[in-house]
Amino acid sequence: MIEDSAGPVEAGRPLRRALFGREDTVARVIDTAIAPEAAPLVLLTGPIGVGRSSVLSAVEDGLRGRAVDSLTLRLMPVDRSRPFSFASRLSAELGSRSRGFGAERQAHTAGPPARRLAAELRSAITAGDKLVVLVDDAQWVDADSLALLLPMVRMLATRPISLVCSLAFPPRGLGRHRDLLGRLRAAGLVRAVNLRPLGDPAVRALVAHELEAVPSAPLASHLHRYCRGIPAAVLAALAGHRRSGTLRVYDRLAYLVPPDRPPERPAGLPVVAYLRGLGEPVWPVAKALAVLHPLGTPAVRLVAEAVSTGEEDVRAAAALLCAEGVLRAGPGADRWRFRLPLLPAALTACLGEYERRRLAQLAVTAIWAGRAAADDRYLAEQLVVAGQFVDPRRAAQELLARGAAAMLDDGYLAERWLRAAADLSTDPGRRVKALLAHAATCCIHLRFTDALRSAAEVLSRHACQVPPEALLEMEMIYIVSLAGTFQAAALDKICADGWRSLPGSEGHRIVARATALSHLDRWREAAEHLEATREIWTADNDVVAGLGQLILECDSAYLGRPEAFGRALTDPTRWPLWGSGRRHRFERLSTLARTSLTFGELGAAQELFAAHTLPSEYRTLPDRVVTYSQAGQWDRALDLARQGLVTDSSVGDLPSHTLMCRETSRIFGACGRLTQARAVLARARTVQPVLLHLLAVPEAELEHALGEPGRADAAVEEGLRRAVERGTLVGTDELWARKAESRLAAGDREGAERCLAEVTRVDELTGPGRARLFRLLTTAFVHGDPRAATEALRAARRRGQPLEQADTIVTAVRHGVADPVLLREAYALYGDLGALLRRARLRIMMRERDVGVPGRGATSAEDDRLLATLVTEGLTNRELAAVLGRSEKSVEGRLSRLFRRTGHRSRVELASAVLTGEYPL
Repeated sequence: MIEDSAGPVEAGRPLRRALFGREDTVARVIDTAIAPEAAPLVLLTGPIGVGRSSVLSAVEDGLRGRAVDSLTLRLMPVDRSRPFSFASRLSAELGSRSRGFGAERQAHTAGPPARRLAAELRSAITAGDKLVVLVDDAQWVDADSLALLLPMVRMLATRPISLVCSLAFPPRGLGRHRDLLGRLRAAGLVRAVNLRPLGDPAVRALVAHELEAVPSAPLASHLHRYCRGIPAAVLAALAGHRRSGTLRVYDRLAYLVPPDRPPERPAGLPVVAYLRGLGEPVWPVAKALAVLHPLGTPAVRLVAEAVSTGEEDVRAAAALLCAEGVLRAGPGADRWRFRLPLLPAALTACLGEYERRRLAQLAVTAIWAGRAAADDRYLAEQLVVAGQFVDPRRAAQELLARGAAAMLDDGYLAERWLRAAADLSTDPGRRVKALLAHAATCCIHLRFTDALRSAAEVLSRHACQVPPEALLEMEMIYIVSLAGTFQAAALDKICADGWRSLPGSEGHRIVARATALSHLDRWREAAEHLEATREIWTADNDVVAGLGQLILECDSAYLGRPEAFGRALTDPTRWPLWGSGRRHRFERLSTLARTSLTFGELGAAQELFAAHTLPSEYRTLPDRVVTYSQAGQWDRALDLARQGLVTDSSVGDLPSHTLMCRETSRIFGACGRLTQARAVLARARTVQPVLLHLLAVPEAELEHALGEPGRADAAVEEGLRRAVERGTLVGTDELWARKAESRLAAGDREGAERCLAEVTRVDELTGPGRARLFRLLTTAFVHGDPRAATEALRAARRRGQPLEQADTIVTAVRHGVADPVLLREAYALYGDLGALLRRARLRIMMRERDVGVPGRGATSAEDDRLLATLVTEGLTNRELAAVLGRSEKSVEGRLSRLFRRTGHRSRVELASAVLTGEYPL
């Protein structure tokens, strides 16, 4: 039996997961079936998998709820081949409900079977209480039963009985009865309810119910692209991703790993079982077309060859698949495409290994011979699958070329093609080229396990075959991948004495050691090592000189020596590798931008990209998170951050991971996601522990939110201690400013002055920018200087970072050096960001200073959202009281009112509603 759901059926009833968003349709079908002037025949139509069975089951339940008697018959493909099968079952079921049916049945035993059965049906359809007959999968009704039933529909119009039939569209088996059905429709005796695919909100609800997690934007886009709102397809895709381990849940959101991976082996798609039931030649033709249909007209001959049949048989099978709604005829003869984009993947999964390779071989051979044409992506994928079934030398050469061209813009496929090129290469030189390109691609896209494997093979087996320029790149990839896979011991070994045994020149080894030192958070040692050996590595080849220059520029900037970095920002083209290809330009620009973002200089990064366009739209995920966060696009930043954290694609070129975790934690904290904010900080400390003093600010903000000012001060002190120990100045401007505030609050004006002196020093060393802002702001509250506060506010507005701007206003007003009316500006900025907790705490401050809170009517709903968020985070009542600035008794009262308004009886129920998206935050 074919059901419209992907799971098992209990007691013959399809699962109800596909009903999301269909309640109105269920009510409409019921009203149509039981209305006083109801049409005797109601057709519930739609493609296989759209949810017809689920809706019909809901109709059955709804009829029971309205005390209307119903009878349900479910058909299977085998019923179509049994003459009078459906009519006999219906007659028996109706007859068993009619008094005296046995006697009447005895009276009609004579005559031909069709006449006898028709008489029995007429006798069974008697007057009485209203009865609705529900028929599931009516496309399997046999032709003889149709011949009896359709003419009798007119008689049903005078009886208290209705037929509601779910019917796959377009319907099969009507044949010569199609005209009769049309006449019945014209006479008002048939009503059709077409079940359309689910809309995006309903699909999201279905996924949330299935996974107990809301689909992320990439997953939702993936399901929309491949499933087109068909519930069974959505469930099949989710089942396939679960089975392959590509579906993960993080922070109440579901993600694909990696997000750019096409669907593989979707499980339980009903239309697959339907096609299998059609037998030969339809089933083998459908499987072959799943692979070969992109080739257009030549696919007919190739499919015929693959399934050992004639071309006319292929066309006939394709015509049947079009009639079934599986295929859609394209422009020109013998061109088809699948209506459901997920179906080719599902059918391909049904192929055996040999079948799949054989079909790929046919496709590749035809394209190479000029008998067929397809895009580069299709050909490359078939080359991967065909493997040794085609000329491996030519296959490797083409895969290498296509993989290298896609390495920036399509990471998943480029990695796949380049790995296959390496595996197929019989020539050692070509294998090395493929491994080099594969390792670089994996490193660019932060997939370090695969990058490490290829880099290690090159360095251990093929170092003598690698040009000096490429050799250093491979060493750099190897070191970065060691850091990305958390192998600190191996990095320590390289830094100690292992660097002297690395392949290549002394310049190679110097730059490689400096890279390893940086990845161990030993910035000062790395810069000093490069400075001491400058004459050696600058005289080496362009790759050694270029990478050494880039590392020294950025490391020196972190240490408070930004002159070279400033020159690089002004003119990044003054670099030995600038003209060596788009990949090197990408590395140069993205590294300089990342360093600017580390200093909080979003404007400098944006100006860099405005003046020198990146050679690819691709930017690493952590870089995008930081950019979106500083620009105030928090929804986009959080979505990407979650994706990076769940897929382990957030670790990358330093200090990407720490910066991303810093920004993500600040966003979570400002929105009231305190537990999640703390978890992100903990991950940053264990996964890639570099520049950890940058995490002190979000940690201090968390402690302040929980009413722990002492622990907040301790976090700032620990951050400063780490920075001083490593000689880094980046990010210390904000730490010294926060320490100045705490010293002032403790009455230690002398200590506050010392902190101001340190902020001033950082500003003088690192140049104008964020450090200048904190120097002005600290001067304002330490010296009580409104003019400095005005300058600080002007600088914050000019920098254009909403959180920074709002925080600057709040700090200035809190210390009495700015007009409290400005709090309205901060309140609006927090609102645009969605910073629920910052808004709630600011409302208290505004009331204390007699500043009217805009939009008072909306604050109650906002308070409810914040309280639900904090409850979901697992905070106790005492912690809730500290966070909200209220008493525990007040919190208890607010919780009780929230439970009443939402209909939830406990914290657990409320948290569950939030997790599934039932109570959106």
